Amino acid sequence: MPRPPVVSGKLDARLAVIAHAAAEQRLAPLMGAALNRELTRQNSPLQARWNAAGQVQVYLHYDRFGLPPSRTELSALGATRVVRSPALGVVQAWVPATQLNAAAALPEVARVTVPRYAYAKRAPHSGAIPRTGSVDTEGDQILGAATFRQATGYTGQGITLGVLSSGATGIAQDQSTGDLPSNMWVDPNYPGSGAEGTAMMEIIYDLAPGVKRLLFCGPNTTADFVNCLSDMANQGVNVIVDDLGFPGVALFTDGGFATAVENFAQAHPGIQLVTAAGNDATAFWAGTWNPTPVNVTVNGVHYTQAQNFGTAAAPDPQMSFGVQPGDTVSWVVEWDDPWVDSSSITKTTPNDPNDYDVVLFGANGTALACNQGINLSTTNGSCNQTNTQPLNTPGPQPLQGNQWQNTGKSAVTVYLDIFYVAGNPGPAIKVLVGSQNANKISTSPQTPTGSIYGQSALPYPYEITVGAINAGDAFNGNYIIEPYSSRGPVQLQFPSPTSRMKPDFVAVDCVQVTGVGGFPTPFCGTSAAAPHIAGLIALLESAYPAPNPYQLLQDGAIPLGNGTPNGIYGYGLANIQDTLNKVPPPLAVSFTVPSTVTTATPVTFQGGCLANGSANGVTYSWNFGNTASPATSTAANPAVTFSSAGNIAVSLQCTNNQGTTNTVTRSVNVTAPPASNTGSSSSHGGGGSLDLFTLALLLLSAGAVTRRKAGG
Repeated sequence: MPRPPVVSGKLDARLAVIAHAAAEQRLAPLMGAALNRELTRQNSPLQARWNAAGQVQVYLHYDRFGLPPSRTELSALGATRVVRSPALGVVQAWVPATQLNAAAALPEVARVTVPRYAYAKRAPHSGAIPRTGSVDTEGDQILGAATFRQATGYTGQGITLGVLSSGATGIAQDQSTGDLPSNMWVDPNYPGSGAEGTAMMEIIYDLAPGVKRLLFCGPNTTADFVNCLSDMANQGVNVIVDDLGFPGVALFTDGGFATAVENFAQAHPGIQLVTAAGNDATAFWAGTWNPTPVNVTVNGVHYTQAQNFGTAAAPDPQMSFGVQPGDTVSWVVEWDDPWVDSSSITKTTPNDPNDYDVVLFGANGTALACNQGINLSTTNGSCNQTNTQPLNTPGPQPLQGNQWQNTGKSAVTVYLDIFYVAGNPGPAIKVLVGSQNANKISTSPQTPTGSIYGQSALPYPYEITVGAINAGDAFNGNYIIEPYSSRGPVQLQFPSPTSRMKPDFVAVDCVQVTGVGGFPTPFCGTSAAAPHIAGLIALLESAYPAPNPYQLLQDGAIPLGNGTPNGIYGYGLANIQDTLNKVPPPLAVSFTVPSTVTTATPVTFQGGCLANGSANGVTYSWNFGNTASPATSTAANPAVTFSSAGNIAVSLQCTNNQGTTNTVTRSVNVTAPPASNTGSSSSHGGGGSLDLFTLALLLLSAGAVTRRKAGG
């Protein structure tokens, strides 16, 4: 029997599978299956991604205090689209499948892994909802944005917003119908695919139609995400909202990715980050290791202990959930051993010595997908174990993860088992299950508390995290959290046990969008709720000088649940109409200056005094200086004459009926009128007027000319 090909220990399990297949010249089935998943959008966030050139996308980890692999080295291997992410300590690249071993052998490379891939936090809609008579989001009315605009005149002026999501298809169509503005920017490095980002931008534009600019970036990986943040900062962004989750990032600590996002927020305090809480409340479980005896063998590996998802009286070693036909589900299982961040991985970092294995079973007890270290075949999560490599956890992080597609024509129930393997794994365990097709996943058992993770778990001021209430319920005054809306508090173990209250606010989902690009409408999920908060922040930042949007949102939020804040609703349902009532924005003062202002010529100044958007009850007080007539005025649009030229300071003070004032001062350039060339009787240089003799000669000459023209 031939010896199995040697695969670098630096390759994680999924890449080791591909390297084995490359050595045995059987890449075609793996590549074909991967390209088909890409074509049908059935890639799970845990699967290796291929392209038609036979390349696989990878993270090349390098030592924190060393140098990354050079572009020259990578080019020699045939690698393309090389992007360095110092924040994560990785180089992202597309490497030929046949060169994975060679990439791992580069002296600078500490480990080679599959990137952390994004999925959008979109949920299935739950039926028709009341409409406002247009494709404007119902959230415009429910969250008080329409009233705020009408009352204040502020529409997001001067604010640039950015959206990070899966794609922005259909922008031109939305622009042609006025559903998106003309002034937009799509990151050329990360255009994304699909139309979820387009729908998010529609919501923002419905709430804040006066925004200066809308930006979009479509990251596929955590490295792309961090680069998108920097690209938007370079475009002058004020608010960034995302709806992306990255399964496989740390669940018991902030981890390298969340820390990179926090570092960006610290370096850019003028940029407010907003994120969707996630739709994982019904597909999450957290608990402690509670073993129950089993007698199970999978791939020749015998297990005697499994996690008990039941009770002591009625033990149950299996978590169950349904999978819709054609859907791909993925899951991650993490335990609370110390997490090794990407930027901390070195060439000597060992695998986690403590280990659980995870197996997905069908109703008949057949093993459908396995995590037993390295499984050679990744075709639909297969459990084929035919290599001699150890079956320990394939990486330094304490996690296992896999995926499986239901290729049948009807929904099925599957069963997830967590088996004890070796060592002393951390006592706390978290399980997260996701649907590639945004179908609702409902695990049994489930623990919605603590289902917020990644960048969404970061505290304010780094992130504002948004949960969801169905717009149809809110329209009828029923403020009930969506069953899938992820909840807090966030429970972390490292660097020390921490309970972090999240989400911060809730907004509405299942709202109307245009549906361009084939996007479903109503738009449901925390993906739809988060851009509502971004649009509200744009209105608040345009209306209030030096604003604290978080405090202003708190001022208007409708408290919900038990205690405020809480892990279901945060501070409650945002409503900036209530913000307006409690904290009116300062008086808006403006005036226009005539294009030309000259001495001795009356000019009219146009004043603008608005208190909460209304000119009623507001008084004017102009000051034009001592060289003007009148020097002061209380008219809205006074006519003024200046007697001398120069730069004159003109001020307008507005006062509302509560005595609040605001003043604007501008410098007006007053010039002298141009000198006239007619009607002058003065001499040039000291002479007097023309004498009678000279005048007579001029008259005779004029008469002669006239006679010549008349008579020839």
